Amino acid sequence: MGFMSLIPIKQLLRSSSAYCQRWGVVRAYVSVASNEKRVMGKRPSIEGVKDIIAVASGKGGVGKSTTAVNLAVALAKTCQLKVGLLDADVYGPSIPTMMKLNGKPEVSKDDLKMIPIENHGVRCMSMGFLVGKDSPIVWRGPMVMSALEKLTRGVAWGQLDILVVDMPPGTGDAQLSISQRLQLSGALIVSTPQDVALIDARRGANMFRKVEVPILGLIENMSCFKCPHCGEQSYIFGSGGARRTADEMDMEFLGEIPLEVEIRKTSDEGNPIVISAPDSEASKAYSELANKVVNKLEEFTKGEQNRPQILL
Repeated sequence: MGFMSLIPIKQLLRSSSAYCQRWGVVRAYVSVASNEKRVMGKRPSIEGVKDIIAVASGKGGVGKSTTAVNLAVALAKTCQLKVGLLDADVYGPSIPTMMKLNGKPEVSKDDLKMIPIENHGVRCMSMGFLVGKDSPIVWRGPMVMSALEKLTRGVAWGQLDILVVDMPPGTGDAQLSISQRLQLSGALIVSTPQDVALIDARRGANMFRKVEVPILGLIENMSCFKCPHCGEQSYIFGSGGARRTADEMDMEFLGEIPLEVEIRKTSDEGNPIVISAPDSEASKAYSELANKVVNKLEEFTKGEQNRPQILL
């Protein structure tokens, strides 16, 4: 059953070598076959979840979690989808605050899986539900990997159209494990226009490409500050950096999110701006982003369906 084990292959090579020497064979080819057919192509690895997308950045402080929260709410509110939100930042979970959630999740009696806590039409899971608010998580890598496994497959997500994963910053073990174990449908890269942030955004995008995760596109956060008194626009972190980077790296530029006090305020209050101020410029930008993400996922799906299947 399955692929040939390592020991029989070694025996085969030794016997083949002796055979070749005896009969003067210069070159031989060994073909290893399997009686199990595997179809190339990625499928989400959480039961009941249609698509899993990562919201990522190469560094912290660029508004990745704020983007993940408002995107998830916009997908549920604007696109009328069943949405889940996973806070994969084990060391610095922020989803409980931004979604105004507290308490520990209940556990289902049948399969002993944690039940997500829901608000704003989004099912949420975070390490912040399992530890005290001010408790530091002083863990080494293997413990973090175990926790992420529990937060993904140990959760009764139910039927979801999209699971949004708020990724931890950086390109280390946690990010790599999430990318490979969850078999992501796509990754959204978040960056400010600042050169320092864009350098790390490039690294983040290249990491996903190395593990063959499609890039949904690049979104520029904190793009422009508009004075509430005089209306003057100030490009505090620079102008057009994310658009140029997207062009250089052959990624789609998905739009700009303005730098607004209300975004910060509503995030701290646990009332995302998509809900609290649906007619604001920022809310409209998040809604447009949600529609673009859905369209990109549909493009990826059609592309896989049209691609010839390779059987191994």
